[in-house]
Amino acid sequence: MTQPKRKGQTGAKRAFITRRKAMQKLQLSLKDFRRLCIIKGIYPVEPRKRKRGMSRSKTYYLLDDIRFLASEPIIWKFWEYKTFLKKVTRASHRKEDLLVQNLKDNPPIYRMDHIVKERYPSFTDALKDLDDSLCMCFLYANFAKNRGVPQELTDLCRRLTLEFMHYIIATKSLRKVFISIKGYYYQADVMGITITWIVPHQFVLNTQKDVDMRVMRTFTEFYVTLMGFINFKLFSSINLYYPPKVASLNPEEKKSLKGDNEISIQYEYIAALNRPILHQIKEKEDIETMPDDFKEGEDDESGAEERKLTFHQLRQLENLFKGLKFFLSREVPRESLVFVIKCFGGEASWDKMCFVGATFDETDPSITHQIVDRKAIPQKYMNRYYIQPQWIYDCVNAQTLLPVERYFHDVTLPPHLSPFVQPTELDYDPMKKLPTGNLEFGERKAEESDHEDVSEDEELPEKRERVVSESKDLKMQVKEGKHEKVDLVRKKDMEKAEEKRLAVMMIPKKKKRLYDKMMYGKRRKTREADKLKAKREKYENNLKSKKNQQSSFGQNIKKGVKRKR
Repeated sequence: MTQPKRKGQTGAKRAFITRRKAMQKLQLSLKDFRRLCIIKGIYPVEPRKRKRGMSRSKTYYLLDDIRFLASEPIIWKFWEYKTFLKKVTRASHRKEDLLVQNLKDNPPIYRMDHIVKERYPSFTDALKDLDDSLCMCFLYANFAKNRGVPQELTDLCRRLTLEFMHYIIATKSLRKVFISIKGYYYQADVMGITITWIVPHQFVLNTQKDVDMRVMRTFTEFYVTLMGFINFKLFSSINLYYPPKVASLNPEEKKSLKGDNEISIQYEYIAALNRPILHQIKEKEDIETMPDDFKEGEDDESGAEERKLTFHQLRQLENLFKGLKFFLSREVPRESLVFVIKCFGGEASWDKMCFVGATFDETDPSITHQIVDRKAIPQKYMNRYYIQPQWIYDCVNAQTLLPVERYFHDVTLPPHLSPFVQPTELDYDPMKKLPTGNLEFGERKAEESDHEDVSEDEELPEKRERVVSESKDLKMQVKEGKHEKVDLVRKKDMEKAEEKRLAVMMIPKKKKRLYDKMMYGKRRKTREADKLKAKREKYENNLKSKKNQQSSFGQNIKKGVKRKR
């Protein structure tokens, strides 16, 4: 016989535990408890049904999650750090400076390697969760030096993000780019998995008072560990040195690398993103006994279904800027442009006084495009195009080289649309040309049908015999019959509309409301698209009228000058 359930030992009230009781059970402070939950991926849970005694103002966790946290070895490191702080305080009060210095030089440090492997058992799982890591590391790398932002963590984020960008350049994995107010959105295809991340604009970011930097720092510490594992695996998969090393340096640059400053200069050339990374040849034994390796998971079929590019189209996209040489002016975003240009096979350079890593000067006659963001250019060269930076990003999204006339330095740019949103038939598409005729009533379709009818008429006999009978009283006569023109496209549309009307009539009443809501949403989208089209037509008509007025005004001035002469 089953034992009866006792009150207070089962149910929702027993399955949850408050944050205060969890902290008491783990013997941790609020700061350490938050840090442990973030590292282990444990978050508060909202009970579906609150039993008697469960307050809405309290934060609840699953009891099983707290039991899972109790066996974490990092908790011992938190306790050791508390003891360490007590020792430092006691030694400072006793004015034992040597002991204080020795303690500060050897603080207790906890590692999160085992947690990364625990949360991501396969390398595919780690790649799927790389979006948040990249966004946080790129954001943290732009923070200014502050008390709540350690400089070591900022430099580490910067180094890891540069390494990932070098991998994307080496494999040519970039697929989409979009510029917004928040920053640059990138999307890459890494080992069959689509990864999207955002890079803020190149401005120094200051900490905000309403943002808890301690929580952000804890997230960043975990993401940095994850990025280190992923970068090592990615570089090893294509036989690149890790940490990366710059290749093909000039003799002057090699001389500057010698000495104590070798690491810093190597880092500067890596940050330029303009030099290739050295490859290494590994033996089979080294590959088999690779340390800290992930277990390979199953192939990601979802990413393969979304990729619609053929092999030929993919190769053509990867070599989009091949054979083109770009010179970047000082006012344009250097890092973003170099990253995109190098990902698609182009060459880029800039002024040597701006940043290290320049490969050619502005006077190079082989430069095909110069990217500028100013109206007046003091010195121009006739053998190159002067374009605005948007041309690079629009070409990538269009997967072809767009005409440069629309992107000259003194021209109003076309709209920069997001490649992540594909407009449907009902949505308004700003890039779609305005129709010259009324397609809704089939004016163009009628012209096409006329050509079809002519071909049908040619199959008929050239002449038909006339049968004419006249009557004086009735005044009746028989005229030659004419071939009826049938619009086949319109006929098919009418048949489809009739089938749809009959199908709507057969919808049961329970589902009729849902269908009506769907149709209402479609009609609303159509109305919004019509409003935007009307605004666009009005704007273009105003532009045409202004141009006509300016041209007529100029002609009148010319006529007046001729009369005076």
